[in-house]
Amino acid sequence: MDGLYEIAMKTPMGEIKGNLKLVTSGNELSGYIETMGKRNNFSGGRVNGNRFSISGNINVSIANIKYDIQGDVMGNTLNINAKTNMGSFKLQGKRIK
Repeated sequence: MDGLYEIAMKTPMGEIKGNLKLVTSGNELSGYIETMGKRNNFSGGRVNGNRFSISGNINVSIANIKYDIQGDVMGNTLNINAKTNMGSFKLQGKRIK
């Protein structure tokens, strides 16, 4: 699961690309989400096999986005269901490191 993933999300504002870094330590998950020129660190995520969950905030120039993410990693593919204060989104990503 550990690695750097390139992600893309289709939103009402158009496609938003970014990176998601996942770092596991036992059942704990930390890392960062980088999008729209901003990097937002997170910690306190949980891992259960190939599934994970994280919650936090992404501060970007136009908004503060609160998120709850449920996801899984299958090989080098990342699948995410994100619930945010701006709607719900499905994302997919690929491991790049």
